Amino acid sequence: MVAEHATPLLDLAGEWLGSFQLIELLGSGAMGAVYLAKDTVLHRDVALKLLPKGSDDGDDDRRERFLREARAAARLIHPNVVQIFQVGEADEVRFIAMEYVPGMTTRQAAKKTGGRLPEPFAIERMREAADALALAESLGICHRDIKPANLLLTAQGVLKIADFGLASHVEGSESIRPSSGSQFEGTPFYMAPEQWSGKAVSPSADVYSLGCTFYHLLVGATPFVARDLIGYFHAHNQQPVPDPKAQVPDMDPMLSDLLRRCMAKRPSERPGAREIVELLEDLLVLRHSAARSRTGTVASPESTTSPLPERVSAGSRSGSQATAGRADPGFMSQTPAGRTDGPQDSRIGPKSYHEFFALKAYPFSDVRQPAAFWKAGPYGAAVRTLAYQIRAGKRPAMLLGPPGSGRTFVTEMVQHQFEAMQMFPLEPQLLLGMRPMEVLCRRLGVAMAAAASQRELIETFLQHALPADQPEAAAAVVIDGLDAGDPELLAQLAGILESTSPRGRLAILVVGAGDLPASLTAAGAPASLTAGAEPVVLRPMTQTEMVEYIDFRMMVVGGYSKGLGLDIASRQFLHARSGGLPKLINVFCHNALTVAALRQEAEIKLETFRLGMKSRSYLTPETARALLSA
Repeated sequence: MVAEHATPLLDLAGEWLGSFQLIELLGSGAMGAVYLAKDTVLHRDVALKLLPKGSDDGDDDRRERFLREARAAARLIHPNVVQIFQVGEADEVRFIAMEYVPGMTTRQAAKKTGGRLPEPFAIERMREAADALALAESLGICHRDIKPANLLLTAQGVLKIADFGLASHVEGSESIRPSSGSQFEGTPFYMAPEQWSGKAVSPSADVYSLGCTFYHLLVGATPFVARDLIGYFHAHNQQPVPDPKAQVPDMDPMLSDLLRRCMAKRPSERPGAREIVELLEDLLVLRHSAARSRTGTVASPESTTSPLPERVSAGSRSGSQATAGRADPGFMSQTPAGRTDGPQDSRIGPKSYHEFFALKAYPFSDVRQPAAFWKAGPYGAAVRTLAYQIRAGKRPAMLLGPPGSGRTFVTEMVQHQFEAMQMFPLEPQLLLGMRPMEVLCRRLGVAMAAAASQRELIETFLQHALPADQPEAAAAVVIDGLDAGDPELLAQLAGILESTSPRGRLAILVVGAGDLPASLTAAGAPASLTAGAEPVVLRPMTQTEMVEYIDFRMMVVGGYSKGLGLDIASRQFLHARSGGLPKLINVFCHNALTVAALRQEAEIKLETFRLGMKSRSYLTPETARALLSA
């Protein structure tokens, strides 16, 4: 029997819970405790998670949610997921019986190897985690708390994700829960921007957390560092995605680029879990091919791991880890085994186009950097016009164009081209109910009282963003993706315009689709939001501009001595299919180069572009190989 009260939950070794005998406490936290237990019916060790019942009226709702999520998690039958065997409840507790994993967490493993996992080992473990997330996504299940402490390693070094679908119930002191109102669940080091709102999240949030987690495991530090929750909120929502290669210069550029894509602020810009699996599998194949060419052999699967001889308690901080074990760090020092089967088509080579064309970087990546800014075509004129409007006090300035037209690039170019111009981007969906100027003040490290007036917020922001000793400086608040159906935000923006002088140093730049002015008028938006300068409309690139853009990216970003050298047919075909939009041009050129590298073609042909355009997403060599084999 379990003790009559929930308080002795941390000292129940030797007690019984139904057919489970509690053997040893493995870990405990604010939300419950985890015990090694013996299932006396099936004669196997299990990890038994005990969760105290609530005593208030809301406990029935928690029970239903607990059961609903436990049933969902039990559907996840995957070799890289800790399996749930049974859920139930007694007088004072609810319990979850799950697979017992002798081993350690990835966080413990990283500590044993100097704070960082070896890159080959980490790639294989990230692939395993992504494969499990892909299955979860297909079942509509979100973990919500992917972090090193929830990624377990078996005695053979195989990764297993713990607490799938149950993280919100068993998280420990690192996780955060508001005392009232909407709930947000996760661990602040790894939480996706949308999780901070407390709203429903999609599997893309798990991808973000996966990127943050493996950034930590590969770099040895979390991607963002802050003093408090407010600091973490602003870091994950506003700070640029950090480049892991800045901390680990010898990191594989494909891996570095993948981590940054996983941590994109917008869910739509993150790769799917299946795409991550495919890219990492390709990266492993490339590494094995390189190892084989050096040594003439390929490591066998058994060479990647060695047993973990001693058992240790784990999970003492969070109470969410169902593991025990110590590891010899040598089991991570070997090159991980992967597929050794070659492509079906003998023409297809093993190299990525980065290696095949000897590039210094991927020229058509979505990762934005000053070197990637192309100042010709429609963009140079847009940058100059916007800078003039901001400096001249024409407010609001407005930049229009369809998705993929390079709108975000242009706003970033304004700041990079004009040193005295500061751009403060805000995405309406990430304001989370806060006033725009309040968010900006906090981003500058100034905490304002909730009762602060609009005028006080504006004056505080200007004081810190545009000091009095810099009279030539100017700032623009960039509202990227303004929704004409958000009257509260529209009123706040109009208030900012009305509270500052027409030729003041604070401007507002509104970014949206071409129909935004008409949408604002139809929605009855304040007249001040449509009474500014003539909107700057980003037109598509002409065919000639497109070729110049491609050559610029290849030579300046990729470090290639020449452009793609497209023939007339390829130029016409690419321009027609892309519509002259840089987003699609980037994707199609990346895909064509990937196909060309697999076919070992030094020149990009029309047929190659046709194959690459079968997908409007970035192809990995593995997915491109499937296209060629079809």
